[in-house]
Amino acid sequence: MPAPRPVASLIAASLIAACALAAVLAGCSPRAPAAATAASSPAPVATAPSALATTLPATAAPAVPPGNAAPGAGSPGAASPATTALAVTPAAPAPAATAPAPAATPLAAGCATAAGAGLPKSSITVCPAAGPVGSVVRVAIKGCAPVGAGLPDIPAAGLFFLGPDSWLGTNGGGGASVPYAPQAGSAATATFTIPATYIGGNEDGPYPTLRVKPGAGYEFITDPAGQCHIQFTVTAP
Repeated sequence: MPAPRPVASLIAASLIAACALAAVLAGCSPRAPAAATAASSPAPVATAPSALATTLPATAAPAVPPGNAAPGAGSPGAASPATTALAVTPAAPAPAATAPAPAATPLAAGCATAAGAGLPKSSITVCPAAGPVGSVVRVAIKGCAPVGAGLPDIPAAGLFFLGPDSWLGTNGGGGASVPYAPQAGSAATATFTIPATYIGGNEDGPYPTLRVKPGAGYEFITDPAGQCHIQFTVTAP
């Protein structure tokens, strides 16, 4: 039979057991879930950056004047000063087109002039260049004869009005002679009435007298043949 323990030992053992029980009860007390809930809930510090990030851009970004906005920034329709200046500046007017060189000025309304063939500064002019039989025309010739040593100083050797069936030269008939004045010098003029008939050419017999008919086959021509000539149109018999 074991010997009985002293009372002090029993009291000490009871205190140790009570402390152990108190420790167990403290770990299982109703406050433990509240501590776990507090540990699992977001800390207040975690939410502060989100709120700060939301409010800082609106308050910290400086206001940008409308005219200094970068391209593509700002409200729709906002334009920089350079863009506004271009919008209101009128376009420079297109340069006026260069006018073409004017044609040779006729001597008078209805006149025609033509340069001579192979003779420098030669010309023949008729005013008007068309008219009926019986109309009066003025013919001017200039430099229509060769010049040089031994050659006479004359406007032309002769001036003629030819029809469609006459020509200068062998058997040509010669048309109608047109007198001009002066007979000397480089230039002369003639006043001529369009005739009703002209002398035609004929290689096998006498020259016929032909009627002047309306048409464009007429011309004034100088002799030597073809050095100065210009067309004339008969508009009515």
